[in-house]
Order: sequence, then C-alpha cells, then structure tokens
Amino acid sequence: MSLNSEAAAAEQHAVTAAAAVSVRVPRTAARKGIRASCAELYYLLRIQYAEVRDTWIWVIVMASLFPFSTLLFMKFFLESPSPDVMMRIVSGNIIFPIIIMSINGLGNHISWSKQQGHFTFYASLPISKINFLLAFIIRGLLMTLPSVIIMTVVGHFVFHVDIHLTVGLIPIVLLAITGSAGFGTLIGFLSPNQDMTTMITNLLMVFLNFLTPVMIDIHQLPSVLQVVSYFFPTTYAADGLKQLLQGIWSTSVTIDMLALLAFTCLSVWIVVKKMDWRLE
Repeated sequence: MSLNSEAAAAEQHAVTAAAAVSVRVPRTAARKGIRASCAELYYLLRIQYAEVRDTWIWVIVMASLFPFSTLLFMKFFLESPSPDVMMRIVSGNIIFPIIIMSINGLGNHISWSKQQGHFTFYASLPISKINFLLAFIIRGLLMTLPSVIIMTVVGHFVFHVDIHLTVGLIPIVLLAITGSAGFGTLIGFLSPNQDMTTMITNLLMVFLNFLTPVMIDIHQLPSVLQVVSYFFPTTYAADGLKQLLQGIWSTSVTIDMLALLAFTCLSVWIVVKKMDWRLE
C-alpha cells in the first residue's frame, strides 16, 4: 500500500509540475511578446522623432498662429459676449490646433510619405501594422499637445474666462487628439495621392471649424449640418472640453469620451484590416 501511495503521489506531483510548466510557458511567451512589441513601438517612435526634431518648434508655432489669430479676431469682433459664448470660443480654439495638426498635418504627412515611397523601408522591417499606426498617432499627439496648452493659456488671458483645471481634462484632451489623429491617419492612407489629401484636409479644416459645433452651438446650425457634424470626432471633443473647462462632468461628457475612443479604434481597425500599407 505504501508503494502504491508513493507512486500515486509521484504521479500527482508530475501532473502538477506539467500543468505548472504548461501555464508558465505561454505566460513567458506572452511577456516576451509584449516586451518585443513595446521595443518595436519604441524604435518606430524614435524614427518619428528623428523626422521632426529639427522642425518641431516651427510646427508648434504655425499650429498655434492660426487659432491665435482667430481668437483675437473674435475678441475684436464680438462686443460683450456672454460667458457661455466666450467659453465656447476658447474651447473651440483649443480644438483648432488639434484639427490643424492631427487631421491636416498628419494626414498630409502620411500621404506624402506613401507617395514618396517611404513605406518601402517599413515594409522591409518585421514590424506589426498596429505598432506602425500607433507610432503615427502618438506622433500626432506629441506634436499637438503643446499647441493645445498654449491656446488654453492664451484663451484664458484674452477672454478672461474662468477655466477649471480638473482631472477630466487629461482624458478628454488625449482622446480628442488620438481620435482626430486616427481620423487624419485614415485620410492619409485612403487618399490616392498627395494632391487629393491636401484638398480634403484643407476643406475639412475650414468645414470643421466654422460649419460644425466647434466654436458655435449645434442648435445654431441647419438641421443637415447638425446631423453631419456627428460623424466627426471634433464635435464630441469640443462639447466635452467646453463642459470640463467649466468644471462640469455630466453624462454627455462621458458619452463624448466614449465616442472619441470609438473614433480612434474604428479608424485604426479600418486601416489595419482593410488597407495594405506595403502596397503602393
């Protein structure tokens, strides 16, 4: 009986050890896969940094100049605007550099790189498409965030609005930039050539700023434009940012954040699943 007991115990120990190994191996492989993916994204970001390190200050200045001019124009043009109107103008001009950099600038950069054949270099590397796209989106985030901060400070001093700096501003700004960057990435990949991308992004820049609820209330727009505006991430970004700058975190702000997250995921999914960036 003792021999049988020892044999049974040894068998049970072997089964337990085998199970532990079978669990440990996938976990180890998963950890290695995560580390490799993070390292891959790191080097792709290094490439993006190398492309913009000599011109980033000029890019930020140019991205801030247009909304700054618009902000001053609205200041000179409007006589005694209400606090709600002033807050909408300030929040709209904070969204302005997001449109310029994340949609216009990033879309044109991707289209230009594609037309110049730069993706041939990336096609020769053993990289995943999702990391390739994330590198571009993070590039748009880093290039846009300084202008957003600048316009927040300028808007506060020009219109003397009471801005509430809450924790909610961090996710709404990040989601606004990534949602718009995903939209710009989608335009850059789907456009057939650089000229078409330039026309589309320039048209969108004017349309999104003045014919969607970025600097005006949605109820002031015709019903057709009200419906169309819901198909653009900047509508949700402007609405959520305006409320959070007033210190209000309502259900609509949460819905705006979820919509921006959906825009980011959807645009990345379309490019990853439907487009082959290795082809011309």
